[in-house]
Amino acid sequence: MKTTMIRPSPKTLIAACFLGALTISAPAQQPTGAAPDTKPAEVSYLTPGADLLKIAESVVYKETPQENLRLYILRPEKTSPDPLPAIVYFTGGGWVKGTADSMIPNAEWFREQGIIGIVADYRVKSRHGTSPVECVKDAKSAIRFLRKNAKELGIDPNRLIAAGGSAGGHIAATAVLPGNDEPGEDTSISTRPNALVLHNPVLGIGYREDFFAEHPDCSPILGVGPGGPPTILSNGTADDTTPYSAAEEFTAKMVAAGNVCELIPVERAKHSCDWPATNRNFLPTITKMTEFLRKNGIIPPAPTQK
Repeated sequence: MKTTMIRPSPKTLIAACFLGALTISAPAQQPTGAAPDTKPAEVSYLTPGADLLKIAESVVYKETPQENLRLYILRPEKTSPDPLPAIVYFTGGGWVKGTADSMIPNAEWFREQGIIGIVADYRVKSRHGTSPVECVKDAKSAIRFLRKNAKELGIDPNRLIAAGGSAGGHIAATAVLPGNDEPGEDTSISTRPNALVLHNPVLGIGYREDFFAEHPDCSPILGVGPGGPPTILSNGTADDTTPYSAAEEFTAKMVAAGNVCELIPVERAKHSCDWPATNRNFLPTITKMTEFLRKNGIIPPAPTQK
């Protein structure tokens, strides 16, 4: 395993989110998803993504013809002798664009909750000339790598959460489904996450239905069945990319199959309704997602404040 160890991040000033003490710019490629009749709040949260990438542990999880793919790992400041739950985020970008820095603030949020926060880079069309199928394979490879190397990385392999926004939410959810494994990998190591955290995910309805017609095995909504992991998802009620109705249908199918699944509606919001971290909806939504993971025993109780 190839790894680059860099000093841990300084402690984040969480209260600054509400006080507006620090403002950081949202990445240009991500819409805010704020309601059109509401002025976005002048607040921010966490460290800019590019800075977080510099201080994260960098681990190569997969070698591909295009480039080596990396995980960026943020650990809690308080060390633990026991393995910790971990969450791995995949960024959005329609399987066409997107880089790890746009979702690593989400990983930092969870690091502040006392678990290991990770973001995985994966191949996209603009940088690597690949299709959505390679994106799905890369997500499964990342989860498989984390499970295979859980002991060395200090991760509890039975509390591994997959997460992402838009297309990143899609490939996180598709890791539950059979097939689309990278040839040569040890398929005895499960890619099935123990929980899913999905922000306005592509589910197989709405965005790129032509792809799902050709690859139904990559459709999360078609793959719903009993025994699915606890899942929480958010979706803007005015989203014209990943329709809110699709999120409702997915949630209903999950519950009907006996799974734990909750949907957070973000009223009047469009796509990318609660990310990046400068989004006015970020903190309320991710707080609910954290509470969901705690309620379902995936992550520990909130750390005590110093």
